[in-house]
Amino acid sequence: MKKTLLLVIDNLTTGGAEVMLVGLLPELNKKFSVVLVTLSEENHFSTEDIICKKKYTLGFTNKLSIVSCVYKLRKIIKVHNPSLIHSHLFYSSLIARIAIRSRIPVIYSLHSEMSKNVFNNSRILTLAEKMTIRKNHIVLAVSNVVLKDYQNKIKRSGRAFVLKNYISDEYFQKEISSKKFINLKKIKLIAIGNFKEAKNYSYLIRAFEHLKRYGNISLDVYGRGDKENFRKLKNEIDARSLPIVLKGAVMNPHEIMPHYDLYVSCSKHEGFGIAAIEAMAMGLPLLLSNLPVYHEVTFNNALFFDIQNPMSFAALIKEIFKNKHDLNNLSGKGIDLARKYTKEDYLHNLFDIYDKIFNY
Repeated sequence: MKKTLLLVIDNLTTGGAEVMLVGLLPELNKKFSVVLVTLSEENHFSTEDIICKKKYTLGFTNKLSIVSCVYKLRKIIKVHNPSLIHSHLFYSSLIARIAIRSRIPVIYSLHSEMSKNVFNNSRILTLAEKMTIRKNHIVLAVSNVVLKDYQNKIKRSGRAFVLKNYISDEYFQKEISSKKFINLKKIKLIAIGNFKEAKNYSYLIRAFEHLKRYGNISLDVYGRGDKENFRKLKNEIDARSLPIVLKGAVMNPHEIMPHYDLYVSCSKHEGFGIAAIEAMAMGLPLLLSNLPVYHEVTFNNALFFDIQNPMSFAALIKEIFKNKHDLNNLSGKGIDLARKYTKEDYLHNLFDIYDKIFNY
């Protein structure tokens, strides 16, 4: 008889954590009887994508909803008696840990540097995190950087694992050839990430002002999210007449990436940076903000710039036009490195972690 696995996540929008979880549901359901719980009803996926034995929604609207969500989740746990609970994102994990009164193990996944993305300067949220952790709660971080950040902030020394994200099988369905860069005269850049402050797109606007005399460089940014931030960015771009186009959300990045030369991310912080790995799999050399996590997940196979100084990015572009960097090597090596992030390997490692918890 299959063990019951109860999954908890904030919603089913198309963020990194949500896409990852939905992509795992077919394989998880083969091994477990999966009960899926979301805090809210937001959903960008089709019914066919949501593969599980049972799905519930807790009706979360704001922090005041936590108590009612805990009560509802306890009822769900009582009905299904799961062998393991695996939660994703801050509020889902907080509610899951509070709801458990028994010895059922809880894995809670960290998808970002919590000190920057969640806790910031909030003593209340930091205290709530510390107060709700028990011996049977296990951390699962998407990178070593994320785990270290969490341990430094929460001062927790309990069981913890690092399991780096995967990219979908679509990136490995056909052989990808490395790009050939010879006397580059034109550059088409692509960036992918929701329009929010952490993605730091205003940095690229400032950097592009230093590249105005280069009429052969352009940037397309794909994402969804904060309409106010989108409008502000667009106004800045239009006012400066820059060759930057803000696109909408993209559901098939593997189909559009081959039309570009280089991938760029100027994020202030990242937990993993899955779009960069996807771009690497498609043979695009990476231009990345000089974050420790980007060094970790790309194995330093990228060109890095200082996000405190827009001239740093502009200087890097000028060096590329002067053929000072081996883009061909970055492209070919990136395709090989991306194969470290297959779903098959991810599932193997995830099930191994589950087994260790069951046998603990």
